[in-house]
Amino acid sequence: MDSDIADPVSGASIKDTGESGELICRSPFPSMPIFLWGDEGGKKYKETYFERFENIDVWAQHDWTSRNPVTGGFQIHGRSDGVLNPSGIRFGSAEIYAVSEGPAFIDDISETLCVGRKRKGDGDEVVFLFVKMAKGRVFTAELVQRLRTAIRAALSSRHVPKFILEVPEIPATINGKKVEIAVKQIISGRKDIKVSSTVANPRSLDYFYRFVDYEGERQSKL
Repeated sequence: MDSDIADPVSGASIKDTGESGELICRSPFPSMPIFLWGDEGGKKYKETYFERFENIDVWAQHDWTSRNPVTGGFQIHGRSDGVLNPSGIRFGSAEIYAVSEGPAFIDDISETLCVGRKRKGDGDEVVFLFVKMAKGRVFTAELVQRLRTAIRAALSSRHVPKFILEVPEIPATINGKKVEIAVKQIISGRKDIKVSSTVANPRSLDYFYRFVDYEGERQSKL
């Protein structure tokens, strides 16, 4: 397959740089679907896969990806529509999960969810890291500091979420995938949220509406 990694703005290839970008395919491939059921005229099909870039006609997979220039191996960092972009630095939530759900926190943390908030009128995106504690563990300021330090050491200071907060439950699909996009839309002030029927715990989304106007008055458990 003619797989490539494209700059998210220009669509130019950045595959050999080691930088993260949009996973695309520049040529047709045998397993490519040719239509979506009920999509007469192919409008939705084209919007979904072929209109990511204005200046090039390529298949966009909507995954945020990087390629190791030494080994040639590809790494998926998450969905590109869920890419975090605070102060102009783009990174995938999977990069944060590698730390927050890694060996150093496995005894304390059950799950985490990292999303960005950009409300209407906001000049920049603010990153939230939501934490569900492991059974019997307590969310503390010391844990927050440990997370900040670990993320800074593993990635950079610009990767550190502005807010790290405890939540009772992490929304997930029936196959265990974190529901990032809906939470991002909720905390960004969207009112017309469509919850997929595949979400296993849809009521857990209601908890996140309190973070639309959250500005850090309380850094402990809500």
